[in-house]
Amino acid sequence: MKKMDDSAQLLLIAGFTIGLAIVVSTIMLNNIIFASNMASESSIDANRYYVSNARQMSSDALSGAYGYATKNQTSFNATLFNQYMSSYNQKAASVYALSGISFNVRNSTFYDGYFTGNGLLDGKPDWIVIADVNYTNSFLIEITDTSVLGNTTNAFTIQAINSSGSSLWSLKLYNDSGNVNITVYNQSMAAVGETTTTIWSLNITNDLVDVTTDFPYHFNDYTTNETYNLKFLNGTKAAGHFTMSGNLADGTPYSRARYWMTNATVSTSSGKTRINISIPISIP
Repeated sequence: MKKMDDSAQLLLIAGFTIGLAIVVSTIMLNNIIFASNMASESSIDANRYYVSNARQMSSDALSGAYGYATKNQTSFNATLFNQYMSSYNQKAASVYALSGISFNVRNSTFYDGYFTGNGLLDGKPDWIVIADVNYTNSFLIEITDTSVLGNTTNAFTIQAINSSGSSLWSLKLYNDSGNVNITVYNQSMAAVGETTTTIWSLNITNDLVDVTTDFPYHFNDYTTNETYNLKFLNGTKAAGHFTMSGNLADGTPYSRARYWMTNATVSTSSGKTRINISIPISIP
């Protein structure tokens, strides 16, 4: 009888031991899987942050290089631009080298951007360029490619919208037999001015079209003493350059511009990773 009791106790102990071993093994396995997933997710997040940081750095560098190459110059100076980017690459590479990472930025040729949020054809077509504006002292638009212009039903549109979302002033540009039709509208969406141009340059705040020809945009007439947002609509239906500047409602000066687009190639490498990405960047 005693031998039977001993055998039963041994079986209980063995069963308990096996069960404990299974529990411990399961916990360890879960911990390994969890740690692996965390490491993987951490790597992904780090890479995303790293790419975002490289994009912002490259954008700032290229914008700075463009400003350096055009300041006090009658035209774009490619030599000054390349000197600036060479200096930037040397300094950035020396900083990254402290972490054992090589770094280099190269840009391609400049090209005209669309009037979308990011300057690309697949960018956001309807977007607010600047919000809470009190006064605009300079507003220039240059259409460089009439082939992408829409017609009267899907025209590229610029709007000044008040805080309640109502239009104070708007302007539509569309293809008119190879030329650009410009139509200006008041708050009631009634046309208050229309012309057709062949040079496609609009100086809205100075009431000029084609550089020297007078044309009443009525922009100041309908936006004075108002707080408004400047918005682009159907941005995929126009390509070119824009620049605007003035003051916000709080008195802060503002400036927005897009002269060109370029594809910057950012190359980095370390003992663990190698990244080579092409990033479309708006200049400036």
